Amino acid sequence: MRPCPRPALLLALSGLLALLGLAAGPARAQEAAPVRIATNIERSYFPPVEALLRKAYASLGQTQVEYLAWPLPRAQVELRAGRLDAVAMRTDAFFEQMPQVRKIDVPLLTLQVFAFARPPCPASLTPEDLARRRISYQRGMVAAEVLVPEAGRVPANTPSDAFLNVGAGSADLALVLTTPWMAGVPIEARQGTLCQVSTPLARVALYHGVHESRAAWVAPLEQALRRMRDRGEIQQAWADYERSLSGENARLQALPGRSLQFTPATPGSAPARPPQ
Repeated sequence: MRPCPRPALLLALSGLLALLGLAAGPARAQEAAPVRIATNIERSYFPPVEALLRKAYASLGQTQVEYLAWPLPRAQVELRAGRLDAVAMRTDAFFEQMPQVRKIDVPLLTLQVFAFARPPCPASLTPEDLARRRISYQRGMVAAEVLVPEAGRVPANTPSDAFLNVGAGSADLALVLTTPWMAGVPIEARQGTLCQVSTPLARVALYHGVHESRAAWVAPLEQALRRMRDRGEIQQAWADYERSLSGENARLQALPGRSLQFTPATPGSAPARPPQ
């Protein structure tokens, strides 16, 4: 049999390599695609959990993680359409309303619902007090919404906007889901500093969740996060984060449509707290 001419052999090899490249290309693209996780426009308590989730996903071989700071209603729309892989931290009520999202059953953080108002603030609020007030909260924040009678709801795009509604007089209270330490940091709105109602209205645990199309991730993510919790890593991450902020002697400033912004107090002075 006559040997294949060199040009024909080279052509055949180049064609084979091209076919292999086409076959491997989509696989490589799929491997490189980041895990898309919706967080929240409000960023004040997300940095620790983002680092924890990156570590949990790395244990699955998913090293590329993209966090998307979106309004809660948009994240819900994208999840229903299957264009998101996961959500960072949500309450049990969220998972009840979104059956297409699978809960990773390891609490990442327990938050409380605190109320803020213009001074003076009462020590506590009753359900009857809430029924008589105009109350602003982040649209889509189920933990706050369930506490507010429909007639008194003043939804806002962000917690900052809810604080600004109180400062401007278009709402009597702002409800925010946060940690007790952060709730004690002074909140500056345009019209002055708001005060905190010291008794929280509710206490809720937050969980990570993945879209049902990623159901195979549920068990290994639960295992990874449970090990991190049992080693104390989750608890330590939050303690370190709050310690880093407390050293800044900071205040929180409400900005329209944005996350609350930490700003340092005057050097050498203690942070001024509004009258309760």
